[in-house]
Amino acid sequence: MRFAFLSEAETSPGTTHRQRYVELVDQILLAEKVGFEVFGTSEQHFAIGGIASAAPETLYPYAMALTSRIRFLHAVTLLPKNFNHPLRVAERVATEDILSNGRVELGTGRGNTTLALRAFEVGVTENKSQWSEGLDLIRAAFLNDPFHFEGEHYKVPPRSLTPKPVQWPHPPLSVAATSPGTHVQAAQKGIGVMTSSSFMGFEYMKNTLALYDETYDGLTFDFPTTRSKAAVNFGAVICLETMEEAMKYVGPAIEYSKQAIGAYERLAKLSEDYAYMGAVSGVDFHDTNFMLNESAGFVVGDPDECIRQVQKFADLGIDTLIMRIDSMPHDVIMRTIANIGKYVIPHFSTPWALAKSADDALEEIRALRPVHEEKLREFEASRGKVHG
Repeated sequence: MRFAFLSEAETSPGTTHRQRYVELVDQILLAEKVGFEVFGTSEQHFAIGGIASAAPETLYPYAMALTSRIRFLHAVTLLPKNFNHPLRVAERVATEDILSNGRVELGTGRGNTTLALRAFEVGVTENKSQWSEGLDLIRAAFLNDPFHFEGEHYKVPPRSLTPKPVQWPHPPLSVAATSPGTHVQAAQKGIGVMTSSSFMGFEYMKNTLALYDETYDGLTFDFPTTRSKAAVNFGAVICLETMEEAMKYVGPAIEYSKQAIGAYERLAKLSEDYAYMGAVSGVDFHDTNFMLNESAGFVVGDPDECIRQVQKFADLGIDTLIMRIDSMPHDVIMRTIANIGKYVIPHFSTPWALAKSADDALEEIRALRPVHEEKLREFEASRGKVHG
């Protein structure tokens, strides 16, 4: 399982966006150093509450030049045409892929806040179809030279994409998905899924991932595909030295989550395409035990507790865990990144290399002694037969 560090550059009141971005770059560099394989951020416009990740396509090349190993995931790029024309997205991603030497991945979406949708004049009844067609256009531009496209929203005469990406056949493609329908559609398109429970629980996530797998298994494709299952800790990941200390920072993370879910409830009333979001109104944000242990939105605690919670995602067959480490002071974010790199990532990536305590090592040695002695007796007996 890959570990991804997600930040939305949330900026505390009374501080500046400039300082927050300086801190974010330091966080990305530390994440690479301690073993995170992916960094990602979302495209958020006019967000209220501190979120400041409006233009990932300008942040990424800067960070790419300072790193050598960590990959960069757009989580997500908005594809309705008023946000981003798909061909501009293809050009930008190809350029990023070249500059990073093949370290970019394209996650996509249609938008989930009225603040952004209304500002860019994106209709809630047509943005799903624009996302779908835009993704098909991007893939056509990556795969075919020259390519052309005929659809409801885009009609492109034969053209050749310039520049071409480094990764073959193209950078991995995926979509952010909460509803069962989007999980099915992701499988039908042969792309990866970035699943989120929207705090409705592990069982909900398990069921939507099962739909993705069942749909994928029943299909064949005549083009290259990207089958992958990522999960997003949409609330927060806090990994500190003690459970008590970690709990001090839960409050702001839950407040962020409530604010985000409020946007979902408003969208659910505007369009049938968003009606499924109305189910989140049943989430009880005052039930801290549910939020931290059952909602599938958080990983909070000391390193041992974080390992226990991450295991739940591993048990679902998740191949990338996207950990939102934000809504906290810079020093707490840095400590969380360091602790995950030191304790959590090795537990899942290189368990055979973990150092053992003296007591554990002695216990295992003692347990093997009878086996060793029995093997010695068998060896001596076999030698006696040979010599006899």
